[in-house]
Amino acid sequence: MRTALVGGRILDPSRDLDIVGTVVIENAQVVECGVDVKALPDDSTVDCQGLWVSPGLVDMHAHLREPGEVHRETIATGTQAAAAGGFTTVCCMPNTSPPLDSPTLIDFIVDRAASPKAGGIFVAPIGALTVGLRGEQVCDLAALKAAGVVAASDEGGPIQNSAVMMRAMEQAEQVGLPLLLHCEDTALTGQGVMNDGAMSAMLGLKGIPRCAEEVAVMRNCLLSLHTGCRIHILRVSTWGSVELVRQAKYLGAPVTCEVCPHHFAFTDEDVAEFDVHFKTTPPLRSEVDVDILLQALNDGTVDAIASDHSPFATYEINTPFDEAPFGMASLECTLAATLTYCTQSGALSPLETIRKLSTNPAQILGLDAGNIAPGGTPVAQIALIDPNHEWTFDRSRTFTKGKNSPFHDVAMMGKCVMTLCGSEVYRDSAFDEGRLSAATAL
Repeated sequence: MRTALVGGRILDPSRDLDIVGTVVIENAQVVECGVDVKALPDDSTVDCQGLWVSPGLVDMHAHLREPGEVHRETIATGTQAAAAGGFTTVCCMPNTSPPLDSPTLIDFIVDRAASPKAGGIFVAPIGALTVGLRGEQVCDLAALKAAGVVAASDEGGPIQNSAVMMRAMEQAEQVGLPLLLHCEDTALTGQGVMNDGAMSAMLGLKGIPRCAEEVAVMRNCLLSLHTGCRIHILRVSTWGSVELVRQAKYLGAPVTCEVCPHHFAFTDEDVAEFDVHFKTTPPLRSEVDVDILLQALNDGTVDAIASDHSPFATYEINTPFDEAPFGMASLECTLAATLTYCTQSGALSPLETIRKLSTNPAQILGLDAGNIAPGGTPVAQIALIDPNHEWTFDRSRTFTKGKNSPFHDVAMMGKCVMTLCGSEVYRDSAFDEGRLSAATAL
């Protein structure tokens, strides 16, 4: 059976393609894509006029919480949330309980993701960098890669010992595995709970200095330059980190980095009401940092946008600010936040928006994703996006178990209205059913 996505704005950054045309899907694969492609009389059709036809989004950085923390999230609920957000691939972080430091646990992730109860999208597991994420003994990275991990990470337990980190990079380089690095000097973080500055002083809360992030970014960039290991800096949040990454790239280090939506949508002033939904690590920074992050997205210093989806159970966040956990649930609003704060403001063009959310993450991790070229992926991975849909995010009406989102009641511009991963896996209530031909059965 053939399905034609007709008349949409096709955005494929892998080919620098920005056209109005038609995409044809047959046997769950993209077979045609272009301006001159026509739907056949027997094709099922979807009228995509006014919509973006984009590669399925790729989230490099999400916490699906399995195994061991199913009160916060499960692979099933997390992948359903991802599909609703336009993602067809989500990379799950290793700081679970126990951490993903063995091939057996990687097999567990792969099996759960393939369950009929899951969201129907791809889950790419990220392996632990050290045993138990204790920052001491480097994992058997070759075995983890053979089991299916696409990268290794110290997320949740940033390695403080530089000698251990250098050994980890040397081993990762030998097996051809990129590292996703949580950059934090925990001695400098101390007991801080928000950005160190005028707002923390006014609120009487312990601050986290920006150098706690920047010192670790600098060290890891220098070690990458020394070892040749490909590293990806998770969630940069300060202008200093941006400049350090820019300099590392200039020197030839194989370094990439990401920013998360909350770090360009909010500042530490949003913590003024002691709202635990704005507590995250690294913390929300200043307006100057936000401006520099947006500039760095525009000039290419920041390579990707990732959710850092960190769901918590409601009872865990119903606590005083300084006792609450760090993290935000954001899979279902990452695209909308990016469109609202980056695309609508002119910081990113539509093509560059999709590049940051899909093509670049796929290329950094070597995934079969991030494009809609005929035969470019094993199955069709497509997001239909309405860039002009106005809506308000409601954290009570989400697939994720975690309701700890700072975007609650925030007016958004733009939304994914349909996600296809081989076949249709999600259709939003905002999708106009009149766009479907009578025969369409995705």
